[in-house]
Amino acid sequence: MPDKTEDDVTIVPIPGEDNEAERQRIRKSNDRDQEMERHGERSKHNRGYDQAADGIAPEPEIERVVDEP
Repeated sequence: MPDKTEDDVTIVPIPGEDNEAERQRIRKSNDRDQEMERHGERSKHNRGYDQAADGIAPEPEIERVVDEP
């Protein structure tokens, strides 16, 4: 079996490792969410993150109660 040389090695990124395009996408999303928060709006993307970080489980919203036989 021949020895492997550096030319035979393929370098692949580690799964989950960020690249510059991914960093920019995340930064843009964060900037958009922060701008919404400055205007008193909550983004769908961030809903529940603060409660999860604080360990607070929000009470479920009850739309209606139906009495069925």
